[in-house]
Amino acid sequence: MALSSEAAQMATYLSALTQPDTNIIRQAEAALKPILKNPQCVPAMVEVIKARDSQGESVRHVTVIVLRKRIGGHLGKFDGAARNALKAELLGILTAEASRPVRLGVVALVAAICKAEADADSDGAAAGAGWPELFQFIAQAASDANAEAREMAFLLLGEMTETLGIHLKPQFGTLSGLFASGLGDAEPKVQNASVKALGMLVSYLADEAEIDTFVPLIQPMLGVAEQCRARHDEEVVSTTLDVLYDLTFSTSPAIAAQMPVIVRFCRICMVDKDLELNVRDSAALVIATFAESKPKHFGRDTPLLTEIVETIFNLIETSDGTAAGALFESNPAWKEDFADQAGYDADDENNGISETGMAQGTLDMLACEVPKKYIFEPVVSRCMSRLASPDPAQRKAGVACLGVIAEGCAEPLREHLAEVMPHVFKSAGDEDSRVRECACFALGQISEHCQPEVLTYSSQILPIVFALLDDGNIAVQATSCYVLEMFCERLEPDGVRPLLDPLVRKLASMLETSTKRSVQEMTIAALAATAVAAESEFTPYVQGVAGLMAKMMELKDEKTYSLRGRALECMGHIAIAVGKDAFRPYFAPTMQCACEGLALESTDLHEFAYAAFANLSKIMEGEFAPVLGELVPHLVKVISQDEGQFEAAEEEQGGQFSALEDSDDEESGGNMVMHIRTAILETKKGAITAIGEMAAHTGAAFVPYLEEVVTVLLQAADNWHPLVKAECADAMASLVIPCIADESGGTLEWEKGDIAGQSPLGPKTTMAVAVVLKALVTMMKDDTKDVVGKACESIQGVIELCGPHALASVASDCLDNTYLILAKEAPCQQLEDYGEEFGDEDDDHDSFMTSVCDLVGAYGRVMGGHLVQYLPQFLPAICAYAKSSRPPSDRSMAIGCLGELAQELGPGISDHWSTVFYPAAIAGLSDSDDSVKRNAAFCVGVCCEGLGEPVVPQYNDMLQALSPLFNIDVSQGDASAAAVDNACAAIARMIKTSPHHVPLSQVLPVMLKAMPLKNDMTENPTVYDCLFWLLQQNNADLMANKAELSRVFAEAASESSKVDDEIKTKLKLALQSLT
Repeated sequence: MALSSEAAQMATYLSALTQPDTNIIRQAEAALKPILKNPQCVPAMVEVIKARDSQGESVRHVTVIVLRKRIGGHLGKFDGAARNALKAELLGILTAEASRPVRLGVVALVAAICKAEADADSDGAAAGAGWPELFQFIAQAASDANAEAREMAFLLLGEMTETLGIHLKPQFGTLSGLFASGLGDAEPKVQNASVKALGMLVSYLADEAEIDTFVPLIQPMLGVAEQCRARHDEEVVSTTLDVLYDLTFSTSPAIAAQMPVIVRFCRICMVDKDLELNVRDSAALVIATFAESKPKHFGRDTPLLTEIVETIFNLIETSDGTAAGALFESNPAWKEDFADQAGYDADDENNGISETGMAQGTLDMLACEVPKKYIFEPVVSRCMSRLASPDPAQRKAGVACLGVIAEGCAEPLREHLAEVMPHVFKSAGDEDSRVRECACFALGQISEHCQPEVLTYSSQILPIVFALLDDGNIAVQATSCYVLEMFCERLEPDGVRPLLDPLVRKLASMLETSTKRSVQEMTIAALAATAVAAESEFTPYVQGVAGLMAKMMELKDEKTYSLRGRALECMGHIAIAVGKDAFRPYFAPTMQCACEGLALESTDLHEFAYAAFANLSKIMEGEFAPVLGELVPHLVKVISQDEGQFEAAEEEQGGQFSALEDSDDEESGGNMVMHIRTAILETKKGAITAIGEMAAHTGAAFVPYLEEVVTVLLQAADNWHPLVKAECADAMASLVIPCIADESGGTLEWEKGDIAGQSPLGPKTTMAVAVVLKALVTMMKDDTKDVVGKACESIQGVIELCGPHALASVASDCLDNTYLILAKEAPCQQLEDYGEEFGDEDDDHDSFMTSVCDLVGAYGRVMGGHLVQYLPQFLPAICAYAKSSRPPSDRSMAIGCLGELAQELGPGISDHWSTVFYPAAIAGLSDSDDSVKRNAAFCVGVCCEGLGEPVVPQYNDMLQALSPLFNIDVSQGDASAAAVDNACAAIARMIKTSPHHVPLSQVLPVMLKAMPLKNDMTENPTVYDCLFWLLQQNNADLMANKAELSRVFAEAASESSKVDDEIKTKLKLALQSLT
């Protein structure tokens, strides 16, 4: 049958669209655009689609595509009869069409018409009634003897996902039956189409209650996906994994119940070496995300967790890739420098994915998210057993996995360092370079995340790492530098002193002789950390190291920008270490390098420059002020720039025949998506840090810039990204400091709880405080914990600096927000557990809560007695964290908070002594954790001091509870030493408060034996004032211990002692009276 003239004309133009000539296509598009505005183009194109005898497959396929693009704009212009005729005609085409491309195109066209009609129907629930023939057609096709027809039924359902999800919920039961039949079909292509269609619908419904209707189909869907995996059909496997990922955050208990079977399927995919690595990585991502969204479910399923952990270890063992490579993933120089090294994993070229990296990333997520009571032991026990293996691959895996869990399991790992560290040290001397490299990786991770406990091992770590700097394997050398950087950041001068000279010389030599950029970068970072650890003792090395850095800071090649940035960073750290006077000669050239870097097209260099500005302003203080006029406007501009922009969505942008879209006839069309420039987020964060440090340290010179800085930080406080908001919250407290410098000479005198008297705040300070605190109180309601934590820290900084008048205007909101956080009812705590029903028994410590509890203590210091009325509300919420089922950090935090409240409120806690403070402190003294014991001892002491005689009846019980603390081995770490120190201080406070109720003849020998204090120097005034007081009274029990007292005083008064000079003077006078 011949085409009508209209259809023939269109066929000519549509045929031109199939030509390989761009000019011909553009001319055809231009000719078609006016024709396509006429609704009569629709029947003409249908004619072309049906003309199987006269029009080739490619022309008819193109026609379907164009018609689908235009149908939405024309469908409503036809009357009901015409629409019904069109729909019937299209179903007839689907029945008769032999060409698969054309048939698939018509499937999409039919789905588009169904969606348009459903969207236009005001009665959404009845929308399906608008085309009942379609659903009858699908049902018949799904049961047709012809596999092509059955496949088409599910292809149609897949294309109709959104329509089904919105308008056809009442039909879900029927649809579920259709999908079940498709999944059980004997023909693989029907099964595949069914999996894809069901997957799209399940993904669409993942967050809705109706998902439960289709949950019973998950296992059959996984069965089909498993068959596809076995026959290497990666497309279906990949599609299934995408669906499973969409289900991970579903709150449906039915989905949670399917987690084991889902995770086990993903485990099989993860280890299947016949699958592409990106597909295996998708499987690993599903496992990791289930650990994030259902951590308690995952942890409590011991067999499942065991399977996954064992799989991860096996993958790391059998992979040839470096298990320390995670350190260098963000460093392009790594691949360039080490491609020729043994253990380099060529898989890493696959979009940055390696088998080892995939396994380690999964383990890292498990360690960070699954409750530590479930994940720590299975991992560490496997590490220990593999470290004892004769197989170097197993030893590699064992020590590498220790490093991987160091961040997520830092708390329990800190408690078990004594058992773990000997194995790590042994691995560092292993004959196999892969094991040594991973030992360095583990040492670095432990050094970074297990502070301060790991510093106890400085005498062992530093010599080992120093030796590894000479290792024959370049990767081991580089990783050793990383260990030095991580370890030395918190080390005291005493710790680094024995190796300082050879260490600096060795690192300088490596820097001068190495040709590997990544080794040079890590060497510079290690030098910087060494300087920070050595403090003023680094001064003799400044000139030589600064000379090396000067060469690096002049590098112009874009490839060496990161090296130039590291050198600039190092100079900033040296400034922090040696101070203003020693660094002054290098200030100008360092600033010049930093400013020149801002003119180069490198966001990395910009970040390094901002970090340098932050450090240099901190050290140079007023001498930094002359550059504010140049830098502040630049930083304000960076902070205010837009880090994202709306662009046309990919499917609309440059798609097939996009010039023929309906949207060309409208003013603005196509979906728009936000494209984020993540590099700008980092530079913005760095600029906020720099401007905050400048405000904090340049004094009154910063006041002229306050208005524009406040404005831009208030805007940043409302940024969509938590990274920017958290940094903004951190910097805000600094904005009141220039005003105080300008109006009050840099310090404010205020009295606890006094809001009746005249405010000590000047007008500028008052205004700055009001603006800053209002913004920070709002940020306490943010939905991100890091932001809330930083807001609490900054509020604490402002109110402790400015006093009760500053807090008064926001006190009500501030206290309300604080209580909501303590009670776990704040916005940032509302997305936790994703439907898990296990309560808080498995919860791990949330680090931001420490900032919240510190703020509560600050309320006590600032409000004084005004806080007492809030105790009935606050105390139960605080004590919930002290329960024995909570992790040690929570218990320590809660008891510490009670101690601070007792110290600041004194008699104000009397109503809560017997019900809250006393039982909590006594329980804390018998805790298994030394940090908890430390805070409990402090709490006992300050309660006795503040409450006086009313607590005397409990003295005997408290002394008995304190007694075991004196048997703690102080060499086990800072927490252990601090526990003993605070036990001494508690005894001292009890003696001063009521000496007649303390058996001094029994107590003093024990107390003196534990002195001088080893760790908590803040308690020196407490213990020595007590001893001086007893000495002035010529107390017989004290004089009976004269020899021991003389020893304590002599050691505390020695030159190496950390006791402050004022107390040392008193100690020396007391010693004279004793001799």
